[in-house]
Amino acid sequence: MALTNLHNYSVQEKLNKMDVDLIDVSIDLDPSNTGAYAAGDLLFLVTEIPNAVSVKGGAALLHSAACIITGSADGSETGAFDVVITSDSTALAIADNVALNTETSPSAVMDGIAGTFSIINIIDMGVVSVGSKQNIGMVCKAASGSTSLYAFGIAQSTNDYEEGSAVLRLGFIKD
Repeated sequence: MALTNLHNYSVQEKLNKMDVDLIDVSIDLDPSNTGAYAAGDLLFLVTEIPNAVSVKGGAALLHSAACIITGSADGSETGAFDVVITSDSTALAIADNVALNTETSPSAVMDGIAGTFSIINIIDMGVVSVGSKQNIGMVCKAASGSTSLYAFGIAQSTNDYEEGSAVLRLGFIKD
């Protein structure tokens, strides 16, 4: 259990020591997929979010997320997907693109999960598609000895993302 000392800092000192960080993470869309995804398929593999928290084993508040999908000829990748944030880099060791609800052990996925959010408002902007989620408010805690968090994605549409690449842009408030 974390030790919380509410009275170590004045309100002004506490606000002045908080750090806001925007971290870009390149995500590799599941290379084993050769066509359109089905809802529930793994969209991208477990990806490290380095320095997501300030100190080893520390916590941060995930405030916002954006996804920028590039490389497609027509920018038509606008299907919704979910992102799972976890402190465990081995939370989802899946070699092939499988439906998560049929072949994955629930206990193997649950370890370290901080929460999920959905990106459903993806806009086709020509050769780029952009979507975001604001005011997430997810408290995330890194594993002891680490300042990294991890993310993986689950498709919620039947889009074919194989032509594109993507960047996940995450806004953290660090203590």
